[in-house]
Amino acid sequence: MKSVQIIKLAGTASIAMSLLLTSSSLTTIPAHAAAASTSQNKVTWSTLDVKHKPYTNKGVVFVPLKEVSEQLQLQLQLTTPGKNELYINSPIQSVRITIGQSRAVNAKGTALKLEAAPVVKKGVTYVPASLITKAFGIPLKYDSKSGLRTTFDAWSKYAYASKANMLFWVNRENGMLSMGKAGSTPAQVGMIPVEEIDQVSLSAHRINSNTYVVDLSNYYGEPHIHEGRYRVLIQDNKILKLSKTNHSNFAGINYKPDQLSYKGNIAMMNGSTLELVHPTGKTVKSYDLAAITGVEDSFIVEAIEQDFLLVRPYTKATLYIVHPTGKTAKLIYPELLDEETIKVIEEMPPNEVGFIGDGLTYTGYAGGKLTFQYNNPFLGQKEKRTYTLPF
Repeated sequence: MKSVQIIKLAGTASIAMSLLLTSSSLTTIPAHAAAASTSQNKVTWSTLDVKHKPYTNKGVVFVPLKEVSEQLQLQLQLTTPGKNELYINSPIQSVRITIGQSRAVNAKGTALKLEAAPVVKKGVTYVPASLITKAFGIPLKYDSKSGLRTTFDAWSKYAYASKANMLFWVNRENGMLSMGKAGSTPAQVGMIPVEEIDQVSLSAHRINSNTYVVDLSNYYGEPHIHEGRYRVLIQDNKILKLSKTNHSNFAGINYKPDQLSYKGNIAMMNGSTLELVHPTGKTVKSYDLAAITGVEDSFIVEAIEQDFLLVRPYTKATLYIVHPTGKTAKLIYPELLDEETIKVIEEMPPNEVGFIGDGLTYTGYAGGKLTFQYNNPFLGQKEKRTYTLPF
């Protein structure tokens, strides 16, 4: 998941290169700003790992913006093509800075005076550390021996994603989802009821000008073999519909994401029930995959075409082809694989590490034929297979 979208702009090569090579926005708290409610001997300072070292100029500490931002979960966005300015965004604040200017402007239009102007050095954007402290309340300090340090633990509090200039954040503690355009203060969209929230990743998709889909994946348990998948349909900054599926992946299979949509309708999986949902939130069609396939399990929908659907139960991880009417389904691998491979699939326990299911990956459809890439590293097999549509 890319949290920062890099855009190359004519005439703004310096800032574009700085976004590529620098870190995100952290700030070094100068002595006069470092007065906190707790004394230094009562807090833990953690070192930030940055490739491009901070430096001091005339008593001002400068930090590499892109690297620091990534570690503090601050998202960067260029503003307008042709301008050497960008937004630094957090779940509660956004600040616009301009290279060479010693002031920043927050989402409310309030100017923030900086100790020095942001600069670009060898393609890397550096900002005064005090900018991040002043704008986002993130304490930073730097010396050549201990490096760049902070007490801020944002990396454990939020997961984030972006789609163009629309930014999304989810609070890892309570599942609250927020969103907003770069340069604005994000608004709370609603709560995602994530069970045992732990290792969270987020991705975002634009459906139309006021409609987005956010996918959240949560790995949890000890070890982290359990996954919860959540898909959220958002319109006008409100959650219209939410779906979720939980499964246990004892074998360590690399499952594909659910297909996003088909003909403008969003694919939303609730365990074994697939709904095709209009962007307005209305369900257009639903499929009871357990009833259609005869398999009591949660499912992934890997492909939706005009002539068929491809679905995979989590436990056995073997693809079924489903008629678009939902009246019939057929297991694919018995017609594509040899007897030895079929025997391995049917006899190997699906919860055993190394079990891969049928090893089939869908690659395309044309002329009534589906193509698959078959890969079984344990049998040393890797080749393309063709399957004729059975309906």
